[in-house]
Amino acid sequence: MMDFVLNKALLGLSKEFGFSKFVNVKIIKFKDLKTSKETLVIVEVDNKNLRKIFESKNVDIVLGLEKLEDKDSLHHKNSGLNQVLCNLAKKNKISVGFNFNDVLSGLEEGKLIGRMMQNVRLCKKYKVNMVLGSFAKTKYDLRLKKDLEVFGKLIGIDKLGNTKVFKLKEFSDIKVV
Repeated sequence: MMDFVLNKALLGLSKEFGFSKFVNVKIIKFKDLKTSKETLVIVEVDNKNLRKIFESKNVDIVLGLEKLEDKDSLHHKNSGLNQVLCNLAKKNKISVGFNFNDVLSGLEEGKLIGRMMQNVRLCKKYKVNMVLGSFAKTKYDLRLKKDLEVFGKLIGIDKLGNTKVFKLKEFSDIKVV
């Protein structure tokens, strides 16, 4: 299993935390998508461009769906994901990402975890690939492999498919062992 980090200095710590490797990534906004030269494109969503992000074929992972809405409806959770977006993600081979760092630094962890659980249910139903990562900026944000696996099981992810991201899209630079 591998984890995603936002700092190149953390790449050497992968074995200490039980991962096969860390992948250094950069989270971009939708407006910077056309100018991005990243091999693995991770986009943080916003309400204005949500549909356009899922319709784009250049996006690999979508993050931050749980933080779109402030309040939940009386009858359902506003988790940021619906059946239309799930079908678009499946069609365009986009993975839905869950950022463990958001849970650590969030103010309303219960609401955030509930929305993540709702998104996992939708992703399972529509067979969308899910990615769970620490997305650590400092070494204090890193978590052990077992910690992320347990959190994944808590929100409903049976088997983490972090390496499946590279199989969905053809990458010539990155080889997954």
